[in-house]
Amino acid sequence: MQHKKTSLSTSFRISLFVLVALAIINRVNAQQTPLNPVSTRVFTPFSINPAIIGSKDFIALDLSSVIQGPETSQLLSINTRIAKKGPNYFGAPVAKSFTPIGIGASIFHDVISPSRNVGISASASYHFPLNEKNISFISGGIAVKGILNMMDSIAEQEAPPKNFIIPNVDAGLYFYGQNLYAGVSATNILGNMLDSTDLASYNVPVSRQYFMIAGYKILLNRSLNIIIEPSLIINLDDSLSFKRKETYNPMLKLYLESFCVGAYIHNYDNLTFFFQYKFPRLYLGTLVDFPRNAPFYKKELIIEIAAGINFGNVSYSPKDRWHW
Repeated sequence: MQHKKTSLSTSFRISLFVLVALAIINRVNAQQTPLNPVSTRVFTPFSINPAIIGSKDFIALDLSSVIQGPETSQLLSINTRIAKKGPNYFGAPVAKSFTPIGIGASIFHDVISPSRNVGISASASYHFPLNEKNISFISGGIAVKGILNMMDSIAEQEAPPKNFIIPNVDAGLYFYGQNLYAGVSATNILGNMLDSTDLASYNVPVSRQYFMIAGYKILLNRSLNIIIEPSLIINLDDSLSFKRKETYNPMLKLYLESFCVGAYIHNYDNLTFFFQYKFPRLYLGTLVDFPRNAPFYKKELIIEIAAGINFGNVSYSPKDRWHW
């Protein structure tokens, strides 16, 4: 009887998640700010969905940067699930558990010619467990940010250099379990907030957008710690058009112990590959865009690097190393 009640409760929560997700998709809108580095969508997807913040039970500090290419962009972020101490018992260590609240912050610098964005954001999330073992969760998150956009002069429009301060909000929902994860989010919900006079002369790269993300981890070999993870990011703009192939960004990751290698299509003119190596508390990664329509020696490659430090309640058990 108790098991039936728990199942009904879980079904109700999942149904509620789907209904709210559909409501967000039908109301909100894609040009990402920050658009670069692209590697943040691979290594730190909470940059496009604040509900992912705190989904890991440790503090993560991450840095991504474009080091070669026409643009120079960086993003520094930190996020964690707020911890709490368990009861004290004489002669026993203090047990550590976590609250349902996640928090995060980020600073980004994004160059999209002829403009440059500098922004800061603060985020919070709340995680609802779907079972007593705390294996599956549904979370909701919100990020409040401020963006300083610096526009160069535009000779064709006879527009002088101009700066814009743009407050904005991101919001998202996220489901995650041991193998499956899926989420929807809206970024830059307030748009670019320019008046009609400025819109006639300046094209500020800040706009509403939607993201839908889903993936599944398939354990191929437990003894060798081999996992394959196909996933998909759907990115929509105000047109809400599902017809453009650029809307669909598939990704494939292969985990081999502490090593991860994969491919990601975010631009159908390029082939994008990445790898990541995880030490006990540190990870290093890189992403490279190879042009498809020109030899790589005739067109500049886009190379990004990523690095992160995980500290706090990080497990060192060999059996858990495969579980990224």
